[in-house]
Amino acid sequence: MLFAAAVTFVLASCGNSNNYKIEAQGFDDMNGQTVYFIDQASMGKISDSAVVSDGRFTFAGTVDTPWVGAVAFLGGEGISCVVEPGTIHITPDSLWGTPLNGQMNKFIQKTKMEDLAQEMNMWTALYNTPDAEQRAEAEKKLDSISEIGSQRMTEALQELHDNNGDNILGAMALLGLAEGGDMTFGQLDSILKTATPVVANFEPLKDVLEELRKADATSAGHPYIDIVGQWRSENGELKDGKLSDLANGHLTLVDFFASWCGPCRQEIENNLIGLWNKYKGQGLVLVGLNVWERGNAEKRAADLQKVIADLGIKYPVLVDSTHNATDTYGVQGIPQILLIGADGTILARDLRDKDIEEAIKKALVK
Repeated sequence: MLFAAAVTFVLASCGNSNNYKIEAQGFDDMNGQTVYFIDQASMGKISDSAVVSDGRFTFAGTVDTPWVGAVAFLGGEGISCVVEPGTIHITPDSLWGTPLNGQMNKFIQKTKMEDLAQEMNMWTALYNTPDAEQRAEAEKKLDSISEIGSQRMTEALQELHDNNGDNILGAMALLGLAEGGDMTFGQLDSILKTATPVVANFEPLKDVLEELRKADATSAGHPYIDIVGQWRSENGELKDGKLSDLANGHLTLVDFFASWCGPCRQEIENNLIGLWNKYKGQGLVLVGLNVWERGNAEKRAADLQKVIADLGIKYPVLVDSTHNATDTYGVQGIPQILLIGADGTILARDLRDKDIEEAIKKALVK
């Protein structure tokens, strides 16, 4: 179910043209539950809440400048929307009632991609079978379907942005494009320099631009930036140190990882440990950079100790005690694996799977 998002609104009998009202219906299976009205641009700040009764709920208020909002149930999805004067009607799978939200609804319908979802479910079932050939074929199909879905989403976001360059909906669409991972710092910076104020001044876009700037400054061809942390000893104790303790003068592979991250564990178990054993005699240094651990200090230490024992990690692990490593490198997701040359130049980043060894072999040949 799409947990509708909402916004926008009514000039009521009081005559205030800035009034908005949200009228939602069709949420009978949510009766008695609390629904939240969220300001997405302020990191999910809750602007209001209501309890669903007879499948209905309402929100009302005033708005001077349109902003991005969402209506969501605890633990459920939210549908992004624009808060603007007028009345918006919401059902579990659609919204309408004001100009920008009419366009938003068209975008939502276009990007449901139910055909791809059904096909993906079929191949996911085959992927879980014990037959190796079927799994391999299913994996290829799933990758292909995912690529098609990403392309459709990109095209829909681009169209939404192109048709709304002078309003908040265009800003939100550009944000989706920028967060999709295919936009560089230079591209987004160029767009924002010529954008209308409502787009150029959209704070989430400014935040993404800064992250892309950091990633660009630590991309291939740039000198690596040292990371201060604590080395974890074999008995679990921590000792102050930094990446340069090992990296300086050596070909160094750095793996940003966390104990709770499934893809991180897979990369370590399936690739990194084997590559370290294979190439450490040729001068390769591998550093596991532990980031984004959860809980208090005792839990973080215990979780890290367990994953090291479970996976048999023998190479050095640097704990990001300052919590600045991912920020410095503009890391948006983990694992993030980068290769640093003996001269301190970053040779490659965003490495995964077979690309890791290819980058290592290329560096060793030089």
